[in-house]
Amino acid sequence: MKNSNLLRRNIVFLICCACLFSIFFLFKRTTSKSRIEDSYAVNTALNKEVVNLQEAFIDVANNVKTSVVAIYTEQIIKEVVPFDYFFSDPFDGFFNEFFGAPQPKQRSPRRRNYSYQRRQEGAGSGVIINKDGYVLTNYHVVQNADKITVKLYDDKEYIGKVIGKDSKTDLAVIKIKRPGKFPAAVLGDSDKIQVGEWAIAIGSPFGLEQTVTVGIISAKRQSMHIRENYYRDLIQTDASINMGNSGGPLVNIHGEVVGINTAIFTQTGGSVGVGFAIPINHAKEILEPLITKGKVERGYLGVTIMPVDDVIAKQSGLKATTGVIIESVMEGTAAERAGLQRGDIIMEFAGQKIDSIEKLQSIVAASQPSKKIKTLIIRNGEKKTIEILLGEWPDNELASKPVSKELSSAKKTANWNGLVVKEVNKDIAEQFNIVSHDEGVIVVEIEQGSRAEEMGIAVGDIIRAVNRQKTRTLAEFETVTKKVRLKDGVLFDVNRNGHLMYKTYIER
Repeated sequence: MKNSNLLRRNIVFLICCACLFSIFFLFKRTTSKSRIEDSYAVNTALNKEVVNLQEAFIDVANNVKTSVVAIYTEQIIKEVVPFDYFFSDPFDGFFNEFFGAPQPKQRSPRRRNYSYQRRQEGAGSGVIINKDGYVLTNYHVVQNADKITVKLYDDKEYIGKVIGKDSKTDLAVIKIKRPGKFPAAVLGDSDKIQVGEWAIAIGSPFGLEQTVTVGIISAKRQSMHIRENYYRDLIQTDASINMGNSGGPLVNIHGEVVGINTAIFTQTGGSVGVGFAIPINHAKEILEPLITKGKVERGYLGVTIMPVDDVIAKQSGLKATTGVIIESVMEGTAAERAGLQRGDIIMEFAGQKIDSIEKLQSIVAASQPSKKIKTLIIRNGEKKTIEILLGEWPDNELASKPVSKELSSAKKTANWNGLVVKEVNKDIAEQFNIVSHDEGVIVVEIEQGSRAEEMGIAVGDIIRAVNRQKTRTLAEFETVTKKVRLKDGVLFDVNRNGHLMYKTYIER
């Protein structure tokens, strides 16, 4: 009986174990199947997103490439080469050397200039912005072109004609003609772009037409000097941009043009992931005058300026570093006619407060020529309102020269903190190749290891004033500098190679 009960318990135990094992096996199998199904669902969703993104790039490429063009330019350059020749027999030397014949009398040489022409070719990109055949590109792509060939995506070529160009923004518009309409790109809003957005560059790098590269918007509002031009609010991207991409579009993931590719930062000549594009909104602002008038009419003041720093503010009695100070006034310009002077601080222009160089430049450029503008300035510590009749931005700004005066003369030197100066005489002017005559003392030496090395003054500079006190003679220079406290700062009025500027220094 006892053995029978034990056997019965063992059988029940084994049955329970079998049931538990079966339940565990079924649970594990069901869980594994669920995990596989969930993993498959996740992978399917990810693959779908990746495919959708890929399809978006394909759609952008297919839709925008039809409006992107390759631009080939030709420029005929005339060269003149002087050539000297003699009227003599080419065998004279032969007979003299081998037969002892007397050397004939040489005739005097004559010079004749030989001219020839050579063809210089260039390449760039562009984008059709209007179905009537208007192509937007860079000014530097077509700047000196005698012949322009525009090649479309279908390999058809057309002769292009520049109908408008603007060197200040480095933009130009070309017109091509054919029966029917052209495929035009959609222009976006560059003010809405954000760092991190997709960026797609399309163009003809190294002549490889219809090339598409992808990256992101790396940064925006980068302003810099490139090719002797000042670019404002450039878009920075790591989408590959190379030689030949200039003038081509930078587009967003929606296929809208947000910029015109214009330059790269490189130490090798090729792309290193730092490219720049002109915001399309800058182009929109000037497209109408470029197409209808062929140029952009901008206001022009005729001054060089610099920001007001702590030293200038203190010397001028300002409570804050606001406004811009005039370094020089150009001859024959609106500024000179209105009576603006070197050292004036522009506080307000056209009713707007001026807190940077860029702001004044933008307001002046956006104003129409021949428009009267009220300007608030500070001159010698006093506020003054001047009405200025703006001029028009010149084709060559360098044609204007700063207003200047005659040289003084003397020979001895003065030394202040390692800054050795002389009065300017004829010999000094020749020695330092002084073209622009001006009143002041000239820096002839800066002692090594002296405080003068830190001041930003260079040998050959003419110091016109110190802390707004004239230094026309050594006596005046010595009198003024004795009063200077470097801890309070010093303001130099300098003529450097004909360019008037201010230099400040404060002892830290």
